[in-house]
Amino acid sequence: MKTMHAHLLAGLLLGLLALLAGCAGVNTFPAMARPGDTVSLMVGGSARANPDNVSAVLTDAGGQVFDLRALGLVRSVFNLRADGRAYGMHYSPYLDSFISWYFGHEPLQTVLVADLPATAAPGPATLTVTLNVDDNSAGTGAYPHAVAFEIVPGAGRSEAFLRTSLYGPLGVDFSRMETAPHAEVSFGNGYTPIGAAALVIDFDETVVNPGDLNVYVPEPNVRQEYPALEDFGGRQRMVHWRQDGDRLYVDVIAPRGIEPLYLRVSVLHPRGLSGSPAFSLEGAQVYDLDGNPVALQPVLTYYP
Repeated sequence: MKTMHAHLLAGLLLGLLALLAGCAGVNTFPAMARPGDTVSLMVGGSARANPDNVSAVLTDAGGQVFDLRALGLVRSVFNLRADGRAYGMHYSPYLDSFISWYFGHEPLQTVLVADLPATAAPGPATLTVTLNVDDNSAGTGAYPHAVAFEIVPGAGRSEAFLRTSLYGPLGVDFSRMETAPHAEVSFGNGYTPIGAAALVIDFDETVVNPGDLNVYVPEPNVRQEYPALEDFGGRQRMVHWRQDGDRLYVDVIAPRGIEPLYLRVSVLHPRGLSGSPAFSLEGAQVYDLDGNPVALQPVLTYYP
């Protein structure tokens, strides 16, 4: 039997292939494992899924039911993104490129890593997964979906995914792959192109070190299909941001216009703060392509 390192790598690679094919995949890799082994599962595409809101319930061949999250067997939930130069990121059909943005996030593949219960019975098993979110672009919505695989006889083990370092063998820290706490500014689902936007975001500098804040704005590689095919440059956006120790300023310029659906601004901060950073949108002005103010009210949502 291959090592779990190979199994996980296969799962991640196939997850990226599913992502490039369009909507995110729902499957498990490996297709068989021993009781106690570590497995990885593609569970959809969600920017909101995390280890605390994903439900994973295993039913083995003997009818035993295991709540993997309650048992502490869910190791991690994180997202994969394809190489920015990957062919499918640029030349997929329009619907495949558009669908994740419709659900409010860039193209991504959500992966769950879990250990199987050591007492699971060999034979056909079903893992029922529910993403308790409203942004799953995999087509399964927020409803449970069942993934079938085979539990084979043997004694498996929870994989540490050791790597060699200057300090000796170190196990993987999955938490570093999970989404950082952040505030996200969205601009709605309207059709009027945005030419520019200026945001002023306030925060509690006694809770979060201003120098620890970072800004992430995903790039949309989606060409307009109707009424005529538009080149990729139609959704270019330039972003400049700074903080002065008291507020964060974000300026966006889209010379050819960008629809609100494709503009998302995230402000990230480290874990382990003493309290809430109290992000708030203190000022926001949006302009059209002619430089005229438009009545568009961005919304800031905090995801701790």
